[in-house]
Amino acid sequence: MLKHTFKALLFMISGCALVEGLPTNTEVTPENAEAYSIELHQIDSGSPEIDLYQLEFSGQLNECPAGRVQTFLFDDENQISGFSMDYKVGSSKPSMLLHMPASGYDMAITLQYCCSSGLSPGCKRSLSIASVKAFAAE
Repeated sequence: MLKHTFKALLFMISGCALVEGLPTNTEVTPENAEAYSIELHQIDSGSPEIDLYQLEFSGQLNECPAGRVQTFLFDDENQISGFSMDYKVGSSKPSMLLHMPASGYDMAITLQYCCSSGLSPGCKRSLSIASVKAFAAE
């Protein structure tokens, strides 16, 4: 009996871990960016061949600190041509520079917010920007 109770408990715990395994994603647009404290601006790169952007975002979301940032570079056929490894976030008001060729490319960004407390700690929320160029153009 104890063996079956232990198995049932193990399945419930592993089921909860799987259900909460992926972060809940929210698409950030120019319309809702202020609510998430996201600012993205194009800045002068000093070269017509390079587009340069500055991204500023909140160090916390729902009391969970910003844990990592991922970037994805897309070519003009919307294929991933490059991506970053996880950047660790290290300040309360994080900021980063993004650069890409001025023509034929775009970039997407994912910000993950990770909690270290509760029943199942980990990265529970993410914010994403699908197109840096479209976002900054509005």
